[in-house]
Amino acid sequence: MSTSPRVTIRDIARKAHMHFTTVSLALRNSPKLKIETREKIQKLAESMGYRPDPMLAALNAYRQANRPVHYQASLAWVHNWANPENLYGCEEFNQYYMGACDRAAERGYNIEEFALAKDGITIERLHRILRARNIQGTLLAPQPSAKSFLDLRYDELSAVAFGFSMRPAVLHLVTNHHYHTMMMLMEKVLEFGYRRPGLCIPRDWNYKVDCAWQSVFLLFLDEHPELARIPIYWATWDATQDAGLAAWIGENRPDVILAFNEAKKAVENVGYRIPEDVAFASAFLNKDESIMSGVHQSDYLIGQKAVDMVIDMLHRGETGIPGTPVRMLVEGEFYLGTTMPDLRKVDKSADQAGKKNAAKSRGRKPPASRGSRPSRRAGSAAGSS
Repeated sequence: MSTSPRVTIRDIARKAHMHFTTVSLALRNSPKLKIETREKIQKLAESMGYRPDPMLAALNAYRQANRPVHYQASLAWVHNWANPENLYGCEEFNQYYMGACDRAAERGYNIEEFALAKDGITIERLHRILRARNIQGTLLAPQPSAKSFLDLRYDELSAVAFGFSMRPAVLHLVTNHHYHTMMMLMEKVLEFGYRRPGLCIPRDWNYKVDCAWQSVFLLFLDEHPELARIPIYWATWDATQDAGLAAWIGENRPDVILAFNEAKKAVENVGYRIPEDVAFASAFLNKDESIMSGVHQSDYLIGQKAVDMVIDMLHRGETGIPGTPVRMLVEGEFYLGTTMPDLRKVDKSADQAGKKNAAKSRGRKPPASRGSRPSRRAGSAAGSS
């Protein structure tokens, strides 16, 4: 066992001819110091055999947690939307931003927004600004379109992306566990007694979730032969949308449609009542949703975790495109709502009401029913297509 005295921060400071607080900041990779200064001190510390004391680090973390938070540095929030209202108008993305801002403030950081497309900021100009403001930590908001890549100088940045819209997906990223989200919905579909699920999603959004919705939907159908094989409806949201959606519903008779929030209004626009004619569940529920059934994706928490990941990278001095990207997948939570009722309870209530009516009628012949659109339970009884 080595008996050599432990190298301390003050030892490094004496050899570097710097104050020990400067050395401490450099070893924590604080953005308050220039990159060159940090790297010089870190190399000296390594050559001297410096190793952090885990017990002292834990004590320091405890002290920091009980002190008032002071400003430390800024983080960049970079997006490429020509109209930022389209970015923040998506509640999922807006919650990313809100969660990121709040967590950054908790940890003494400020978030600065850089709207490249809207403000005409070139890559060269962006990096000049970041260098001038000594900003290294970078959050890359979801891209306007899937399969797009923001070609920044990542060797200068500690960057984390939101989701899979950036392709190739070579950076660390934080997102919802979309595979589990769709699996959760499909399991609820089966549990609630639905047998004709239909998936409605734009292709671009399918790529933004790494094709997880499509993959789980098809896998679940393969594992459950009792479910109808309804083709996926690839939504377009253009002038042809209503006609295509109406034809898809009329031809395939889904008893529940799995989609995202905006699709509910589109279904209603083509004349279908929810949930009377067809049930509906969203995999992208808004934070304050109280009516629609589906999954809350924990968007606010995703924004918080992205900031934590960036700050950890800053503390480690990690920049550039990683050799092995890390994916942090945050679980969602199912919300019952009212648009996908449990058919087991609905059918039980109907049976009880029928028995009461039969007892009251004392054998009288019930009136003939009026013609109406077939209900989803009638479609279910027809069997799989």
